This record gives sequence, structure tokens and C-alpha cells, in this order.
Amino acid sequence: MRRLLLFACRAFPRDHRARRSDEVVDTALLAANGSASRAAREAVSLLVAGLRERLRAESRHAVRDGLVPLAWLLATVNLAIALGGITLGVHPPPYPDIPGLGPFAGTFRSPYVLDWWWIAFAVAAAGVVLGLVLGSRRLAVGAALANVGIVAYDAVVVANGSPYDGRGHLNLFTYFQAPAFPGGREWFAAAAVLVLATAAAPLRRLPLVRVPLTFALALLLVVLSLETSGRFLFLVWPFAAIVMLGIAFGAFAPRIAVVAVGVALVGVQRIVWYLTTPYIYHDPLVKWVAAPGLALGILLPLAYLTRRRLT
Repeated sequence: MRRLLLFACRAFPRDHRARRSDEVVDTALLAANGSASRAAREAVSLLVAGLRERLRAESRHAVRDGLVPLAWLLATVNLAIALGGITLGVHPPPYPDIPGLGPFAGTFRSPYVLDWWWIAFAVAAAGVVLGLVLGSRRLAVGAALANVGIVAYDAVVVANGSPYDGRGHLNLFTYFQAPAFPGGREWFAAAAVLVLATAAAPLRRLPLVRVPLTFALALLLVVLSLETSGRFLFLVWPFAAIVMLGIAFGAFAPRIAVVAVGVALVGVQRIVWYLTTPYIYHDPLVKWVAAPGLALGILLPLAYLTRRRLT
């Protein structure tokens, strides 16, 4: 029971007394009086109180502070996409058995290659992570600019105006796939937001252990992308949760509002392409729920941030 109560106290901010003192836990144990159900209720009460205090603490943060978690989020996913592309280039998946196509499936140009573009993409993505850890704005912004340039080169020069025909490097995620992410020019918006976040975020030096931890998290995302259909499409659910949190709590927590706006901007390009392409089926759920929700995820947190700035 004590461990459960200690875990519930983790909901409080780091500098809060409840995380450092045993008094709160001892009081909760006395109130539970040896009952597991009462201890569970006390843990829930501590959890709710901790989240309230955390929300109160979040309101004291500056707007610029939200650029730090946004930069880390995009840098981690960006690194995962680079490592995922290298993984597929080294070990390409087998061609699917397409009815009517048969042996001709392998005659199409395959994007499953490992060339200088993927190596440069991975080096730039790793450079952004290293710059964030070292607190070096010059390294972080320089690597982010190289990263967006590499992505733009693939979208404009390599894809040559046809973003889903298999010529672009990022199309290996959508090649012979159901709806997948990213593909074509869809990661360019995220790379551009990453540049803005690293350029304006108040960076500070962090322990070097963050580098292997970030690589481990990126590799976990790569494993999930290999085990699920749609490659990195599973990210839509945590991204949608972040946007919803920004809509719900952005008025009180500016950092959440900033992250929500950045994440929503990442999804704009795909939604616009989806709604403006006439030859694909337009799912009513995407048309009447996802697109308005994405617009609300940009406009409402921006209104929160503007109001905070004016007051």
C-alpha cells in the first residue's frame, strides 16, 4: 500500500513538499487503517490533488518553455523515422501478394534502399538530439536546418512533383501499404516546426544520459512501426491526445498549448492533401471530425496563448 501511495505522490510537481516528505504518505496510511480499498481511494485523492498542483505549477511557466518539450518530441520522432528508413533499407520487407499483379510486383522501382540520403538524414537527426542535450543552440539549429533541407530535397527534387509514386525516399513507408505515415512531403511540416522550436526554445545543458535514452525511445518507435500496419501511423493517437489536452488545458498550461499547436501543424499537410485529392475515398470521420478538430487544435490554443500574452 505504501508503494501505491508513493507512486500517487509522483503526480505532484518535483519541487512540491508532498514528493519529498513522508508525512503525506503516513497520514494516508492512517486514514486507510489497513484497508486496501481505502488505501486505493487515498491514492486516487493524492493523484487528483497532485494533478491539480501540477496544473497550477504549469500556469507559471512562460510560453517559450513549451518549445522545449515540442523540440524534444519532434526530434525523437524525427530520429525514429530516420532509423526506421535505414532499417527498411537494410532489411526490406517482402513484396505483398497482390491479386492480378503476381510476379510483376517486384519490377516496380523499389524505395527500399540505403543511400547517402538516409545516412545524412540520420546524422542530422542525431545532431539535433545532441544539440538539445548539450544545450548548444548553434548545433541544434544547424542540424535542424540541415534536416529540413534534406527532407525538402527529397520532396522537391527526388519525388519531382509526384509524392506517392515510390520515387521519394519517405515513400518507403507508404510503398504497397494501406494508409501510412509519413510519405511524400508529409514530414516537411514537422521538420520546419522542429527548426522553429530549436531556434526559439530556452535550451540548457542536460545529462549526457539523455542521448542513449532518446535513442532507445526512438528505437522503440521503430520496432512499433515495423510491427504495425501503416508504419508510423500509430503516432496519430498520441498526437491527437496532445491536441485534445491543448484544447482542454491550454488556457491554464501554456506549455501544453504550445506543444499542441506544434503537433497540429505537423498534421495539417496530410489533412489538406487528403481533402483536396479527388481520386481517393474521403472518409466522413476524417472530413467532419479530424479536420475540424485539427483546426480547433491550432486556433484555440493560439487564442489561449494570445490572451495570456495580452494580459
